[in-house]
Amino acid sequence: MTTDARLLVALRTAGVHMLPGDLAAQLSVPLAEIETSIARLCAAGFDIETKPGFGCRLLASPDRLIADDLHARLGDCPLAREILVFSETSSTNDVASRLGRQGHAGGLAVFAERQSAGRGRFGRRWDSADHAGLWFSLLLRPELPVAHWPRLTTWAGVVVASAIEQCTGLRAQLKWPNDILVGGKKICGILIESACDDLGASYVVAGIGVNVNQTAFPSEFADSAASLLQITGRIIERPALAATILRELSTRLGEAVQNFPSILADATRRSALLGSWVRLHSGAIHFEGTAESLDGDGNLLLRLGDGTLQRMTAGEVTTHAPV
Repeated sequence: MTTDARLLVALRTAGVHMLPGDLAAQLSVPLAEIETSIARLCAAGFDIETKPGFGCRLLASPDRLIADDLHARLGDCPLAREILVFSETSSTNDVASRLGRQGHAGGLAVFAERQSAGRGRFGRRWDSADHAGLWFSLLLRPELPVAHWPRLTTWAGVVVASAIEQCTGLRAQLKWPNDILVGGKKICGILIESACDDLGASYVVAGIGVNVNQTAFPSEFADSAASLLQITGRIIERPALAATILRELSTRLGEAVQNFPSILADATRRSALLGSWVRLHSGAIHFEGTAESLDGDGNLLLRLGDGTLQRMTAGEVTTHAPV
C-alpha cells in the first residue's frame, strides 16, 4: 500500500485525533511524509480535521473513486491487487482486455467515473452516468477449466447481489443470465468476456455496472432500470459499496472453482425467472416454456410446451403468460 492508503487505514481505525508524530511512528515513515500525505488527501477531498495539540482526525471521505482509498478499505484483496481509476474512458472492459492481451497477470480492477462507450450484452449501449454509479471491470485468470467459465456469470451475479443486500438491506434478485433486479427494476448488469493474450493464454474480463445514485435515466431505460438511491431514498456511499463488492468477489471466487453447487443454490433462491413461463430469444430463434432450473454450469433449463427440456446457454428472456 502507498503511504496515503496506509494513513487512511490508520485514521479510520483510530476514529479519534492522532498526532502526526504518532502516525509517523506507527507507519514507520518520516514525519514530513505524513504531513505531505495529509495535504494530498485533503486536496483530493478528504475532510481531515487538524487541532493543535490533539492531531488529526478523518471526518469524511469524498464521493469519488480513488485507488488509494479503495486499497485502504479493502486491505489484502487478491482479486484487486492493482486498481486503476479513470475519470473517463470508453469502456472499462476494453481497458482490462487490452491489458490482458498484453500479458497482465490478473488481479486487476479497472474503474471509470464515466464511460463514453459503455456496453452490455449484444453490444447494447450501457448508460454510465458521470460519478453516479459503479462502472468497473476485473481482469481474471481463473484456476478453472475454460469449459466451466460460463459459471463466472452466475458467480458474479450471486456475489454482487449479496453485496448490494449487505450495504442497503434491499432484497436483490437475479434475472438469468446477467441482470440483478431490485423491486423488479434492473440495478446491475454483468458482462463476462474472454480472449487469449499474445502468448495464447486465456483470460476473463468481468464487467460490472451498478446503478447507485442516479436520479433519472434516459427514456429507453426509464421503465426498466432504477438506482439504489431511487429505491432507498438515500445517497449510497459508492467507495464503500465498491469495496464490499470487490471483497466479496475475491472471497467467494473459490466457490466457482471448488463449490459451485453453493453458488447455484444461491442463484436458484434469488431467481426472478424460475417457475415462470418465459420467452427466450437467441438470435433469430425464440423459445417459449417454463424456466425450470439451472444446470451444473448455471445454464437455464427450459421446459418447452411439448414437454422437452432445452438447455439454454445464452439469450434474452422476458416473462409471459402461456398462450
